[in-house]
This record gives sequence, C-alpha cells and structure tokens, in this order.
Amino acid sequence: MKNLILIISLFCAFAVADAQYYYPYDNSNYYYDDAPSLIIQRDRIMGWYVSDIEGERISDYYEEIRPYSQGAAAVKDKIMGWCFIDLSGKRFTEYYSDVDDFHEGYALVKDKVMGWTFINGQGKRLVPEYFDDAYPFHRGVALVKDKVMGWYLLNTAGKRITDYHKTPWDFKPAEPPRRPW
Repeated sequence: MKNLILIISLFCAFAVADAQYYYPYDNSNYYYDDAPSLIIQRDRIMGWYVSDIEGERISDYYEEIRPYSQGAAAVKDKIMGWCFIDLSGKRFTEYYSDVDDFHEGYALVKDKVMGWTFINGQGKRLVPEYFDDAYPFHRGVALVKDKVMGWYLLNTAGKRITDYHKTPWDFKPAEPPRRPW
C-alpha cells in the first residue's frame, strides 16, 4: 500500500511539473521589461495554450508550444504545421513544415515544398531564395547551402559575404595576427 501511494504521489508531482511554464524570460534567460508575464499551460483535452498572468487564455490551442524567444513563440498546429505567435497570442506568420527559434532577429523556417529561408519578427522573408540547408544566425552570419553552387555565409542584410564551398567544413577561421618577434 505504501508503494502504491508513493508511486501515485510521484506521478502527480511529474504531471503537475509539466503542466505549465511561466515565461517573463526568453529561452536564453534575458528578461523583457516591457513584456507581459505569460504562462504556457496544457489543457488535458484541447492541448497547449498561452494565458496572461490573470489566467485568461490569449492564444488558440496547439499541439506544441516552444518557449518565447525574442518576443515570439513557435507553435505547432496538428493539421497545418508550425507558425509563430507574438506576445499577444496572435499568429503573425504563415505555416511551415519546420521552424527554429529566433536568433539575432531572424528565424530559420522550412517551407513545405521549397526549402529553408529566414523570416524576421514581422514574418517577412530576408532573401527571396530558398536554401537546401541552413543554420541559424550567430554573430551576424548564417551558414547556408545554395541549391546549385554550395555553401556560403549570409549576413543579416541578406548578402553573401564569402565564396562558395563544397562542404560546411571548408570554412576556416581567420588566422590571428603574428607577432613581429
């Protein structure tokens, strides 16, 4: 009997711990002073949703919700796929087959047919072309693979800043300056 009570209490503790997330922070622990405190909760029947600090639901129900990053959260609809919602819980992008969180103002998203591209915080694309493969922005550059030419570095202005390479491992870091002695 004691074992049964212990198992039930442990199960309840894990179930409650997974039930809601309190997010005045984004996933890199930077606090937003102007952001409202939001709670991501799970309804056992309908799915995940976002509510404000008073408990009022401000978003639709979704199959999955990722933590907020730079004022947007990636959410997954069972039928349509992934999109982003803002701090008010409203969808501001179209649906994609896969998404990554926002990094340095841009999110990496995969179109269902065309491939990978970058969108900004308003849902607008950074560049008109699509890529076979891509990595998120880091320190102002992203590694992308063109469908024909190969790998290169793209800056946040949407410009190619390196030559094309066959593999992503061909990029070598700049050599440090040599001392004269």
